[in-house]
Amino acid sequence: MPKKMRQAALRSALSVKAAESSIVVVDELDLKEAKTRVMAETLGNLVGTSTVLVLMPTKDQNYDTVMRSADNIESAKVLLASYLNVRDVLNFDKVVLPLKTIDALVAHLG
Repeated sequence: MPKKMRQAALRSALSVKAAESSIVVVDELDLKEAKTRVMAETLGNLVGTSTVLVLMPTKDQNYDTVMRSADNIESAKVLLASYLNVRDVLNFDKVVLPLKTIDALVAHLG
């Protein structure tokens, strides 16, 4: 599939999520400690019991902390914005985006 078609499909899938009010934008997703309990509480406060896709802008210290914290949560998945695909957007009920991730998505989607 051509790159422009993939990007258009991804933009369309994100538009559907936005129309359904299924995108949660946060200032920053910064956990004090890499504990599953802390991440579960944070996600519970943000999206309740819905399945959630957490997008991170870059692979840094914060990404590692969030990734380790969400590994044991079945209803959550953490991805870098550059690895985002249509299947993941459609398979999860909610998408959580830190503000910096929006810039990364704009750069990735053209």
